[in-house]
Amino acid sequence: MPSDQDRYEPSEYGGTPNLFRGSACQSCALFGDCGGSSTAPCGCVWDPKSDRYHDCKNCPLICRARKEAPAPYHKVKDGGLSLSKVSTRQGRFSGRGEETPRAPFPLLIPFQTAELPQGTRLPLGWTGVRLSELVNKGSGGGSASRLLASENIREELRVSPETKVLALLNGKDDRLAALWGMDRSKVYDRAEQHDIEAITGPTFSISSEREGDPRTPAAQNVIMQKRHHKVLAEIDAQTTATPIPNLYWRGRRDREKWAEWLEENQVQVVYRDFTMTTQKENFRPELAGLIEILGRVDRPMHVLAGVGIGKAKWTIRRLGEKGHTCSIITSGPIYTGVIGGKKVTRENGDIEKTESDASRPTLAKENLDVAEAYLQNIASELSPYEGGGVANRVHKGQDRSKEGREAREGKRRHQAAKSTPRRSHRPRASEETS
Repeated sequence: MPSDQDRYEPSEYGGTPNLFRGSACQSCALFGDCGGSSTAPCGCVWDPKSDRYHDCKNCPLICRARKEAPAPYHKVKDGGLSLSKVSTRQGRFSGRGEETPRAPFPLLIPFQTAELPQGTRLPLGWTGVRLSELVNKGSGGGSASRLLASENIREELRVSPETKVLALLNGKDDRLAALWGMDRSKVYDRAEQHDIEAITGPTFSISSEREGDPRTPAAQNVIMQKRHHKVLAEIDAQTTATPIPNLYWRGRRDREKWAEWLEENQVQVVYRDFTMTTQKENFRPELAGLIEILGRVDRPMHVLAGVGIGKAKWTIRRLGEKGHTCSIITSGPIYTGVIGGKKVTRENGDIEKTESDASRPTLAKENLDVAEAYLQNIASELSPYEGGGVANRVHKGQDRSKEGREAREGKRRHQAAKSTPRRSHRPRASEETS
């Protein structure tokens, strides 16, 4: 039986390269990042006989033939950064000299906590917050959301003051376009004010260059990758949050580049959102591609995996078998309780959902406990977790502000040592009074 990777690999660039690859590709401004594609010369992909042909105003695809289009869509040009131009570090996840550092994040990180009633305070170690909760859409680009502009983001997220916040820049294409089209420094400034500890790279879409009607031109995918890299560099330069790269790729060439970059930058934690990969026959090959990247890096890695509870067992086991740990990032337990009014239970080792008369805040809390215990049981069988995964709870005596100040000071020293000019860091209120 062929492996997941065998099924994943055939002809990723879209079949046998056509005659344009040698001539048109090498003259393209994106050739260094792309490497060539059978979609060359990446012109209008619509049928010349259809009304969509060269209807640029109504087409979101970026190609070399665009004549006119609304921002932020444009012709192929350098609208981001090459991965080789990005450098970052994750000092707070280095393990502090431990021979066997424990996983830097808990096994389960929930999001959608803001759906809980006002006054609720979940005692979580970490919580996630999505792009749709941070950035509003608008005709002229995005803007900071009410949540991001609030005085106390943890109060709005219904978590304890000690909870660390992970900003997940994953969302639908229109929300990502809003992020790209706005003044992102406003997002970074608010993230600083809220002491957001970590921010992932955005999930700009990478679509198939082999299938679909029309096929996605390579130019579109490469520009989306370069946008991710630019935002990741901005997070590193303009915030004291830890930047976490979001690993997407077009093919083997990109996976090799990612592995080289992760090794050079001593990155410990990566992110991959699988929520749009719903079918098993698509999800498992994508996970295999991620494991291939990690296998080229000479150290254990931690993966923030955006995946539902149903795929969590496979994800934890496959990564654990290769020596890596992970966190399952999902809204499932909270959504099931608060929106669905159902209770999560463990039946014969699996997760089941049943009707319940309990209050919805109670259901959400109990569902989190059951889901975490389920994940802990899976992880306990795998050596990277040393008998169990990290629980997502605020520990007695935990001082988030002290730990955060130490990490921020270390990152500021690193930023100051870089030769590239950076925006000056404004001390936060908590630092001014410390």
